Amino acid sequence: ECLSEDEKPSATLTELSRRLHLHVSTVHRLMVNLLRQGFVEADPVTGGYRLSFRMLRMGLKVLDRLDFRQVAQPLLRELNQKTQETVHLAILQGHHAFSIDKIGSPQPVALDAKLGGIMPLYCTGVGKSLLAFQAEAAQAEILHALALERHTSHTITTQSPLRKELTRVKEQGYAVDVEEAVPGLRGVAAPILNHLGHVVAAFSVAGPASRVTPERLPELAKLVCETAREISFRLGHRPA
Repeated sequence: ECLSEDEKPSATLTELSRRLHLHVSTVHRLMVNLLRQGFVEADPVTGGYRLSFRMLRMGLKVLDRLDFRQVAQPLLRELNQKTQETVHLAILQGHHAFSIDKIGSPQPVALDAKLGGIMPLYCTGVGKSLLAFQAEAAQAEILHALALERHTSHTITTQSPLRKELTRVKEQGYAVDVEEAVPGLRGVAAPILNHLGHVVAAFSVAGPASRVTPERLPELAKLVCETAREISFRLGHRPA
């Protein structure tokens, strides 16, 4: 986990020891086992250690298990072509949104979002969509655990306004991120519901504020909601 969450591609024993609060000899013993099993590999440039492609193969096996991803992909590609903006698919993982698919924008200035990235739930479009459509008890548990840190001047950092925002998201069927997580980035997101009406994922259309203007948001919201309804319908969701 430590290697996967680091911005750098590899880490030395000393760095891992410091982050994990373990003695270097303990980290070395663990690393020897991981090397032997092929889960990590030595980085010849830095002298550190990095995750191996065996981990990637394991991760792809998990993605293949997500049936909704196969259903969503063609419709998300169509949405990408219509909007010419980056489309992102994410699932709930613990108290974060976890990116599992991305279709980049063909435009010169595009959203630089990483597949496998972790995003806050309270200040991103996909995060708010995932959170708003949780069952009441699950939502309350997550909200209680969230630390509402400020990312920009637009970030919601207190519980009461956040709860009102989540109510609005659920009522209108989509979430808007107006530079709440990243300055200069705006987007619209919506949930994907299964046959039981449970949220299984969320996706967003996002881009630079120079293109995703306030005037364009209603148009994007309409396209996002249409796509969300179609994907959910194909998964068996039938709204009352």
